[in-house]
Amino acid sequence: MFATITKIIDRAARLAKKNNGMDAHAFSLRIGNANAVLLPHRSVSYSSNGRSMRMNEFYSFRWKKIKKDIFVDPSHEPNSHMLITGMSGFGKSTLFKSMLLDINAHNMPAIIFDAHNEHAAIVRHLNGKVYDAEYSGINILELDGASVAERISELTRLFKSVYSLGYIQATKLSSCLWYTYRKMGARAKTDRTLSKAPTIKDLVAELNIFITNAKTVAEKNTLHHLRDRISLLNTNAFGSESLGIRDLQSGIHLFSLASIRSAESQLIYIGELLSRLYVQMKANPKESGIRCYVMIDEAQFLMDESSGSNAIIGRLIEEGRKYGFGVVIVSHAASTLNRQIVANASTFITFYAREPNEASYSSKVLSGGDNGRADAIRSRLRTLRQNEAMMVSGSMRDPMIVSTPRYDSLPRVGGLPMIDEAKALAATKHPIHESDISKMLSPEQIDSLVSEKKLDRFTIKDNTGEETFYMRPNVSLSIEHEAYVTKISKLLTENHISNAIVDNRNGPDIVAYLAGKKIAIEYETGKKALPSTIKMLEVRRNEYSKIIVVVNDTAFKFYDDNVSINNVILLQASKIADLPGILITA
Repeated sequence: MFATITKIIDRAARLAKKNNGMDAHAFSLRIGNANAVLLPHRSVSYSSNGRSMRMNEFYSFRWKKIKKDIFVDPSHEPNSHMLITGMSGFGKSTLFKSMLLDINAHNMPAIIFDAHNEHAAIVRHLNGKVYDAEYSGINILELDGASVAERISELTRLFKSVYSLGYIQATKLSSCLWYTYRKMGARAKTDRTLSKAPTIKDLVAELNIFITNAKTVAEKNTLHHLRDRISLLNTNAFGSESLGIRDLQSGIHLFSLASIRSAESQLIYIGELLSRLYVQMKANPKESGIRCYVMIDEAQFLMDESSGSNAIIGRLIEEGRKYGFGVVIVSHAASTLNRQIVANASTFITFYAREPNEASYSSKVLSGGDNGRADAIRSRLRTLRQNEAMMVSGSMRDPMIVSTPRYDSLPRVGGLPMIDEAKALAATKHPIHESDISKMLSPEQIDSLVSEKKLDRFTIKDNTGEETFYMRPNVSLSIEHEAYVTKISKLLTENHISNAIVDNRNGPDIVAYLAGKKIAIEYETGKKALPSTIKMLEVRRNEYSKIIVVVNDTAFKFYDDNVSINNVILLQASKIADLPGILITA
């Protein structure tokens, strides 16, 4: 049996090394390095009845050490679907990135749903396209080849599932959808084309008419509840048709769902996109090999077994093999997923699981229902370290322990490591200097994030030189203000003046400590009402020996003409290099 396992692994490894990407229908995904495989072990015990010895033979399961590269070869699996599960922080997303690199190396198309915008950086490195779901719209009322009746049925089912609608609400919604389509020119429910597709805005308007014409208070309340839910979808994400589904079947495409804050809206977005993908999939020739991967990371929207996207993914998994689609799902907990998804994933990989029910469920899946194997797996599962996982597949049915890739083992692109874009963005809560962010992201990545309005960029030009800062957008704090505060603090420190940035609304921007004095330093962009600024300075005067206000150059003359308060010194922002000298003489 051990020889058979080795043969299967070696065959996959040889195929991976031989295949250089010329054949898009035969390739392998590298999982890592196998450390051990769980195999039956023959044991013998002896018992005596006082006269003779009796030999008893029985089998247990033991982990046998091995050293092999592990690859999953979809062409030798019953299907190409994979499920990766385990506790956060143990290597799921890193393995996901490694697989994506393999998929791209073989020119295999992939469609990625990313809940936290964690993989946008690597997709851009691979010249893929990144879509912000908030701005890459899907008009969910567009017929897209379906009949009016089919679209009404699909939407009613989706809304009913996501919003847990009752029978009466679902019936009212179906009627309202039909009236909405009729106003856009539909003559019969069998129509498959319209001169203009309705939008969520049109549906909400029709619901308002239904509310006005409601005959009872109960009916009106039902419709109010329905309208309030659906009104949340009246956004760019659902208001326009800017995505071409056919275009998604070549290259790497990532959909970032982070900007869609509502879990229900995320469900509807992914459910609708997958539904249309499923329709396109059925146009593919059958049994033609793997043609495209759908990859879903941090699949929180799949956790509820009743969710609308669950049904769509169930269909993709059940029928995907026939039409050339593979599905890779990464989730915190396999036990909460629809059993249909788990049952039809040929490859199952689990990292460390602390929660007892999840550990027990994963052990049963890995063991194939064998209690002896399950006990051995459950015991070892609790000891898995970071970047260490257990796996089985259709061709490798004995559970294996695998060391999966780490971030530092992923290849560098353009001289930069494959840093999570989400982690780089997390470092920009406060302004970060260009030299620091350039250590994490390439210039192309930075420019893309700025154009997508995920980063603000601000350049300071003054008598110390020119410096550029980056910061995540913040509705209550401007990057200009925060960048100047950061630069002022750094300038004082370089001149050996003790100081501290005050990160609250009640204190000044910076407090400098010099010769036993406390000096308040403020930066003003000139956008705040002057009376408010003067009131703030009057309060500061009672608490600090001096107040220095650094003012944006365009607003400086106005401040100089209108601010005349004892112990308050005004300084143009372009002359910031003079600040240490002013402090020393203040």
